[in-house]
Amino acid sequence: MTTTAWTLTDHVATQTCAGVAATLELDHPQHGVTVAVGPLRDRLLGIDLGGSGAIAAAGSERPSDHWLRGVDVTAVYEPADPRRLRATALWRPFPAGDVAAWELVASAQTSLPASDASLAVVSDLVAAEILCSAAPATAATWQPLGVVDAADRHTTAVLVRRAATEGARATSVLLAVHPADARTITVTRRDGRVVVACWLFSAAIEKGVLLRGRVLAAIGPSAGDTAWSARLAAEFAASAAPLST
Repeated sequence: MTTTAWTLTDHVATQTCAGVAATLELDHPQHGVTVAVGPLRDRLLGIDLGGSGAIAAAGSERPSDHWLRGVDVTAVYEPADPRRLRATALWRPFPAGDVAAWELVASAQTSLPASDASLAVVSDLVAAEILCSAAPATAATWQPLGVVDAADRHTTAVLVRRAATEGARATSVLLAVHPADARTITVTRRDGRVVVACWLFSAAIEKGVLLRGRVLAAIGPSAGDTAWSARLAAEFAASAAPLST
């Protein structure tokens, strides 16, 4: 399956990644990459600028600047809140063969002497079963998430499974934080869906310092999902960090 380049019209980017149609509305960064697999609608790799971790509660936030360069769509956000953050979100397809995958590179700076820089990368998707894995993720390390909606502090990856529906095969979604990044992953289940929030930048940020973190999302077949997800998680962990936003 082929992956097309992003097409950017005004503040909306579109792309087909490994046969999956994707839309990115830069005026709604909390929605992230919106994809449709048959009747399923998922929102992957949204960035919560308010730090609330709730996609539905977040408001529209127009970027102060945005551009398309190569395979990257980049937007700069400067939310009007006391933290005085300047957050940059860069979405790019992640090479994964027949699996549709995207990477979000999130960074934060502040104009204050010191500030809270915590941001959440949020994904809202249909879910039937949820597995978690710690670094390094392998086919043998995936474990079912317990009744309590919280991942272990060592968790770096979440695998969400969905049953086949009319017009769509059974699929699984991998969400992984780069293991080198400090993070906390929370999981909230409601009405057949799940919100996975990957919290970045838990430490305070000082003026002149740039914090950066990376999160991966991938959609593939449920058959053999622990194998392909472990492979992608390993490739993501070994990938080089971008030099700039």
